[in-house]
Parts: sequence; structure tokens; C-alpha cells
Amino acid sequence: MTPPQEQTLPTAYQVGAFALIVHRGAYLITSPRQPLLPGGSHDLPGFILNAATGTNPVELQLRRTIREQVSLAVGELKLVGSHAARGMHGAEGGMRLNLIFGTEYCAGILQPDPSTVTGATWVPGEDLLSPGGAPGWLQGAVRDFEAITPLPVPDAPAPTSKLRFGRRR
Repeated sequence: MTPPQEQTLPTAYQVGAFALIVHRGAYLITSPRQPLLPGGSHDLPGFILNAATGTNPVELQLRRTIREQVSLAVGELKLVGSHAARGMHGAEGGMRLNLIFGTEYCAGILQPDPSTVTGATWVPGEDLLSPGGAPGWLQGAVRDFEAITPLPVPDAPAPTSKLRFGRRR
């Protein structure tokens, strides 16, 4: 008796993971060659997970993708948003679950990889949150990230010295 042939089933769903990167109150918005998120010109560094379950941890892959797409290193990844969409590019009519992780910029010089990203710019949070400033999913992720992330403490001014050097009185 021969074993039954395995059938290749179409992908019923996909998972996207994206980073909402903040630096000094501005968020990194990218323009990918192939849009991965709904909303036209507003996109985030990220990827669509097509690996088998258990073989590709989302956070490690997201960090690698950020490094490859925009040459940046980021801090702790915090899940701040998600949304489901049907019929997106590459989903072949199926569903896709997009996960948005908030994180802080740590290091690197912003250098978009032209093979995957046509542009990247830091956009102030208040511009994204203004009415019509960004798609609803992005505004929700920014609000949720800011709710769980303490505002940065401004740098303290350098102490002034009472000592005077030079002339004596």
C-alpha cells in the first residue's frame, strides 16, 4: 500500500509583523516597493511571515528585517496593535493578521535599502495623530504605544560652576 500523496493547500492566512520606531517624538514611516499595510503612503518596516510554525520567531525576524530594510537597531519590542485584512498583496484572497510592535530607536544611520523601500522619513507623532494624518490602524498603534511608554526625560542642563578661574580679587 502506498502512502497518500500530501496535498499542498493554499495559505489560509498570513501574519505580518511591523515596527513602529520612535526617536525624539518622531516615528519612522517607510514607502515600500510592495505595500504590505493598508493606507497608501504610510507603511512601517516589517515583513510577512511565510515560514513554518516554530521555525522563525517573529521578534528575531522583525529585528533582522529592520536592519535589512532601514539599517537601524531597535530596543525592546512591545506589541501595540494588530488588525486583520482580507485580500492584501501576497495573501491570495486569504486573511492576513498584521502585528504592530512599538520600539525605541537604539543605533544606526537611516539608510533605506532601495530594493525593498523607496523612502523612509521620521514623522512627528502629532502629525500622525492629526485628523487625516495617517490611517486609523497607525493612529491607534501610536496612541497605544505612547500610553505604555513613558515620555523621555529631557536632558538636564549642565550644572553651572560658582568657581572662577583666572584673576584673583
